[in-house]
Formats: sequence, C-alpha cells, structure tokens
Amino acid sequence: MRILAVFDDKPASIRALETAAVLAARSHASLGVIAVRPGTHATEETPPVGVEIPVADHGSLPQGIRVLLAAADRLVAAGVLRPFSSVKLRDLPHGHLFYLVRVDGERMPFTERFGALVEELNQEIDANGYNLVVIASPRRGALGRFAPMNLPRKLALDLHCSFWISRGGSPDSRCAVCVDGSPSSRRIFTLLQKLLPALAGPVELICALRPDDSEQEEATAERCLEQAAAWIQRQGKTVQVLKPRGKKRFELILAAAGSSALIVMGESHMHDVRRRTLGSLPMKVMARTDSSFLLAKLANEPEAEIFDTGAWG
Repeated sequence: MRILAVFDDKPASIRALETAAVLAARSHASLGVIAVRPGTHATEETPPVGVEIPVADHGSLPQGIRVLLAAADRLVAAGVLRPFSSVKLRDLPHGHLFYLVRVDGERMPFTERFGALVEELNQEIDANGYNLVVIASPRRGALGRFAPMNLPRKLALDLHCSFWISRGGSPDSRCAVCVDGSPSSRRIFTLLQKLLPALAGPVELICALRPDDSEQEEATAERCLEQAAAWIQRQGKTVQVLKPRGKKRFELILAAAGSSALIVMGESHMHDVRRRTLGSLPMKVMARTDSSFLLAKLANEPEAEIFDTGAWG
C-alpha cells in the first residue's frame, strides 16, 4: 500500500496530512507528500540541487519547498519522521524532490510539482505506484458543485487511483460503506482489506433501496450485505446494516451517513459520456456531504475474496 498526501500548508490540508500519516502508520503503508503549484518553476530562482541545504536557510528556498518543509516539521512533531537538519534537492521535469527518513528507517519522498493538479498527481501516481491519494477539498455551495473545475468531480473522473477527501470524518470516525451488490460496490472491499486495520470506528453498511428496485436486485444486494457483514465481524469490527428506502439514493446515503463520518463508495462504471454529463451516484454524494469521502477506483482489480463469486451468477 502506498499513500500520497497532498499538502499546501492550509488548515484543511494539514488535516489531510494528519489523516494520511495515521493511515500509513496503522496499515504499515509507504507515505509520500506532494505540493502541486500552478505555473512553472522557470519563473523562480533555481534552488541549489545535489547539495545539502541547511534547514536554517529555508527562507531562501522557493515557496513549494518551504511548504514541503512545513509538512515535514509536522510529521517530525507527530513522531512519524526522524528530526533532520538539511535536505538535498533533486531535479524533476516539473519540479523538485527530496527524501527524509521515517522513524522506522524507510525513506519518505517530498515532491514539488508545477502544473495542473490532477495531471501532476497522475504523473506522480504512475511513476511511483501510489494506491491512495489523501487530499483536502471543503464542500462547495450549490453552484460550486456544477463548476467545470470542481475538484472532487475531476478526481472522480480522471484520477488514476483511489482517493480520500478529508472533511468531517477521520480514521477514528464511523465508517459508512455503501453496498448494493453491484461489481463496483463489491470491489470496495479490495481496498478495505488493506485499509480496515487503520479505521478505528464502527462500520455501517448502507444499502440505499428505491421503491422500483426488482426482487432480483434486492436479493443480490442482500447476499452482498450478508457476506460483507460477516467478513467485517471476522476482522473484529462492530458492524451495523442499514437499508433505507426512497426515491433518491444519494439523499438516503447523505441522511444515513451524517456530517462526521467516512463515506466509502465504489467508482461508477456507467458509460463515460453519461458519467461526465449527468454525474454518478458517488459524485452526487461527495458534492453534498460534509463527511470525509473515500472513492475506491479499482476497475482493473479482482473482487475481494470475501465474496462467494459463484453466488452472483
């Protein structure tokens, strides 16, 4: 498991960094930190590369490196990183990189990149094999939900791995997992198998039902809920199953989850044109919730072994 925290030294991203550090420590995952800035580093004075730069001289470094050093200071204070007195920068095509050492001896990369946020995150994901991005994105107003540059929407459509939007829920909060028996909801558990040790709160399985759901759809959802609940209990977690019913699934999920949980959903596999124009169920939920939100984007990975694949026909 490899986790990437997006940091800009604002209060919301500080919380995202803390979340990523807790997840990495509890799940024994690798952790990296990235700061993505618009524009190009050609407009800044080139920092010294390949030499030890004393931390005391950080005021002369570019803003992005100072932001990363602020993240490193917080991780030292949290007991994640060993104290350090200098850094050595390396050049990247779109920025810079330096490494520090975790208390367990593993090297941790700190990366500064210039360009569009999602595109640069994808470059980092593809280059280093990250499985999960943790990022802050406070909920926007009604008009902001439909803005072309709405960040959660761009992440849902274009990011190359799963992501956690840090809002009102933490790794210690109630975990509301949306399960309806679909392939995308079953693949949630491929990611949860890796992350569940890091989630300390109780687990709720939420199956939002509509009045016009067929008996076959409800039976499929029920089988999925039974197997998922049994697996979660075997992991020593408290689990509750909720089956609200109503016309709009996203409203049922929002009401059941509240504002201080972690909502977990699977990426929709509907046709891409429809998904980009009308939006998917996860997009509707994460645009309207104050809870933290985890979207499992695992289209090319097998379902978790907790499910009896023969039962799905």
